[in-house]
Amino acid sequence: MTEPTTTNPAPAKPLIWLFVAMLLVTLCITSRGWQGSILDRHEFRQTQTAISAFWIKAAGTKLAYETPLFGPPWSIPLEFPTYQWLVAKVSTALGTGLESTARGVSLFFFFATLPAIYGLAGLLRLAPSRRLLVLSVVLASPTYLFWARTFMMETTALCFSTWFLYAVILAVRDRRVSWAAGATTFGILAALTKITTFLLFCPPAAVICYWYWRRQKTPPLTSRAIWRPLALLGTPILTSVILADVWVRYSDHIKRANPFSAPLTSSRLTAFTWGTLEQRLSAPFWAGIWDNLSGLILGEAAMAILLIGFALASRAHRLVTLLCLACFASGWMLFSNLYYSHDYYYCANTLFLLVAAGLLLVSVWDNTRLPQAVRVLMLGIFFASQLLVYQRQFARYTHGGAQRPPEIATVIRDVVPPDGVVLIYGWDWNSLVPYYAERRALMVPLGFENDQPALEKILAQLPPRRIAGLLVRQGQPSHFTAEFIRERLQRFNLAPTPVATSNDGDLYLPPDQLASAQAHLARIHSSLASAASQLPPDHYHAALKPAASSLTDLPIFTPRPSQARTLYGMSTGKIGDHIVLNAHAPSELSFVVPAGATRVDAVVGLPEGAYVNPSPTDGVDVIIFQRVADSGLRVLFQRNLDPLNRPADRGPQKITFDLDKSISGPLIFGIYPGPANNVTSDWSYWQSITIH
Repeated sequence: MTEPTTTNPAPAKPLIWLFVAMLLVTLCITSRGWQGSILDRHEFRQTQTAISAFWIKAAGTKLAYETPLFGPPWSIPLEFPTYQWLVAKVSTALGTGLESTARGVSLFFFFATLPAIYGLAGLLRLAPSRRLLVLSVVLASPTYLFWARTFMMETTALCFSTWFLYAVILAVRDRRVSWAAGATTFGILAALTKITTFLLFCPPAAVICYWYWRRQKTPPLTSRAIWRPLALLGTPILTSVILADVWVRYSDHIKRANPFSAPLTSSRLTAFTWGTLEQRLSAPFWAGIWDNLSGLILGEAAMAILLIGFALASRAHRLVTLLCLACFASGWMLFSNLYYSHDYYYCANTLFLLVAAGLLLVSVWDNTRLPQAVRVLMLGIFFASQLLVYQRQFARYTHGGAQRPPEIATVIRDVVPPDGVVLIYGWDWNSLVPYYAERRALMVPLGFENDQPALEKILAQLPPRRIAGLLVRQGQPSHFTAEFIRERLQRFNLAPTPVATSNDGDLYLPPDQLASAQAHLARIHSSLASAASQLPPDHYHAALKPAASSLTDLPIFTPRPSQARTLYGMSTGKIGDHIVLNAHAPSELSFVVPAGATRVDAVVGLPEGAYVNPSPTDGVDVIIFQRVADSGLRVLFQRNLDPLNRPADRGPQKITFDLDKSISGPLIFGIYPGPANNVTSDWSYWQSITIH
């Protein structure tokens, strides 16, 4: 690719190589943690999207798509399910997992947005290499590096909206009906997928199209010269908005059929969607905007470079920059509460800011009054700053920093029949448990806990399905008394004793299913226990060699280990932002128990590379035991971790148990090969150990 030096005195090749480098960096970053949990950021929204996709895949495609959280009619359509349908269809066609497919679809639409951005940059008369610089800025965005790999529709709506903008501008500029038809198609898809994203692209479309119309009009001004451009612009926008309104009215009709979902109709969410003038004028709102801008979107060093770029930019570039900044601000000014409450909404408007940033960097690069070394340094600072923001705010989620799915959901999936319905109190309408349980739910939202008539109205529509379990989660803001629970148990003929108990809730089942469920859970517990039941073989004890004493002097241990022993080596490292001690199985850490100690808290795990590689680990046994002089070993804790086959074992795993007063000898924290004694890829780590 060559460019005339008369119009582009600064070299083009460095910008081309920069784009290639950023493309590779983006592919590397977005492909990490692919099999990790989706409970990383805004899990409420991610699991809500995921549960819709799951039931579309299971129950089929229909307009009133199932999101079974509130009972019949099992549908609470919010957005048109463009993204969810695609995820379900691709997952079925390729036979891939739902979550990995969802990440792939999101990433596909992010990359599919780039050609439209390239085209828009071309409308600014930027040379090809300068357009690639704009794309490099987009690729380096912390916002897109993270959200483009999540189970959310943000990049899908962004892609359709960006292509709408590009197509409608070409339609008006070239007076082409074919481009207007394309703009209409993209506009409809964007508006249905996420109307709050599409609406941000309509004002810049109108402004730019008006500018082209003003440039091209010549006297005498005929009615055709007025109405044709207006029709080419107005038809895509009006058609898209009208169809989106039709969808909203239809979805509201569905939601009104259930008293628990009726509060989610558009009319009752007006204040939540648009916010209030008081909010827009409040100091916390503007502080939140700044925190999101400086903490998640642009690093402070990057901002400094852009300010210099603005000073160096031509008048035309400054005007375009100001227009982009106005479009960026329109997001949080139009939908103040959405942007204040949910930072993923910045996927919609951040693109405008990044285009402005790319244009200002072009001004820096093309300013030959600056030495080339200075220009290279300025671009380097900008991109390093952006990647540092990603590393600081988002990278931990791809290194095992996401939450684990609630164990109670696994219990529900194991013991509640597939055609059963779980009545849930204390989770509002958070779809976390129903999604991982893979069961239909009747969730009682906050404020409806004592609305028995509303509940009975829903129950009347429930047959032939039935309430097959009750999950009650105590905590703020809801606390359920023993009498409240007893009334529900009697109403649904459930056993008075929960079959499972955790911080996520107490699970109650019918009496005739209690024994079989307990037996099933006992078998699972026995199976897991047997997988970790082997004590460390004698030859491991004899084979382990002392590790460097410096490895025990880490702040992650309280107290410091008295000895570290390993066969294949230990080393310090980092998992996300956490210092860890890498300890390939087999390995042991010995501790002298402090006087009066009553509790052990620890975090152990296997990094993603241990199970995402051609020769993955078959799991490790984590065993904590006391050496006793007369009887050898006394096991206090044991667990088998098999992240390849059990997703719940991925990421950091917390260990907590109480110590009794009889503990006096050394306490050994051991990691050993799994039941097959296969040490392949048994890379493990300790993130913390505290005996207190």
